[in-house]
Amino acid sequence: MKIVDVHTHVFPPEVIKKREEICEKDPGFSALYSKKSSVMVDIEGINTYMKSEGIYCVGVLSFPFKDKGLLSLCNDYVTSLASRSDILPFVMVDFRSEKWSERELERCFGKGARGVGEISFYSGEFGGKEFERLNGIADFLQEKDGVLLLHVNEQVGHPYSGKIRVDFESLYEFVKKKQGLKIILAHLGGGICFYEFMPEVKEVFKNVFYDTAATPFLYSKDIYPFIASYLSEKVLFGSDFPLLSFSRYKDDLYEISGKKRELVLFKNAAKLFNLS
Repeated sequence: MKIVDVHTHVFPPEVIKKREEICEKDPGFSALYSKKSSVMVDIEGINTYMKSEGIYCVGVLSFPFKDKGLLSLCNDYVTSLASRSDILPFVMVDFRSEKWSERELERCFGKGARGVGEISFYSGEFGGKEFERLNGIADFLQEKDGVLLLHVNEQVGHPYSGKIRVDFESLYEFVKKKQGLKIILAHLGGGICFYEFMPEVKEVFKNVFYDTAATPFLYSKDIYPFIASYLSEKVLFGSDFPLLSFSRYKDDLYEISGKKRELVLFKNAAKLFNLS
């Protein structure tokens, strides 16, 4: 069975080398990568992961740096991989600079970018003001048939690096205004997926997908039968590599019946990204 991992993180080698310097200047980056135990990989690390775990295709995500130079550097790095059929490059822009972001998106999608993400506000919160900043990006992606990937974590439970306040009402209103846009909500959307039992939410979220990134850290394995029963056509496998790899999920995912497991591991992503 082919496996698509839509949620991995990659950095240029020069960013990895300068992580301490960048942490001093970027609170959001520091929140996730100030600890040496937080692993960072370049494309060689991704290649090794794919080969060792039998991954057919990966989404490589960018980081929401505050520095435009770092954004462009990382965007150049991931789009340089766009010629590979097994790589889905996601780029990032500066939400505070609309005109620069428009130019950067045009440049990156001209080089083969497939989406924007993983968007988050690690040094603040993700509320109405932040979603308003995404309107231009959303319109661009809808025109280009691109995908928007948002960091949406659960709003209760223990704190951890990268956990932020996300306003579900603002998220819902954003999706409602952009219903033609393809959206992936990371980390099972922090639980907002459960609201799809409400018919009105299910209709509004018709183009919303959820990835499984970091699920073993957040939920018991009982979440997988729920995915199989109610969300099998909307869930995409995402590992959050190098934080976790496919092997950490494998046993639990293989408890899902064959046809539904194939949807989660391959077919949903193949449909979303037009993969062969």
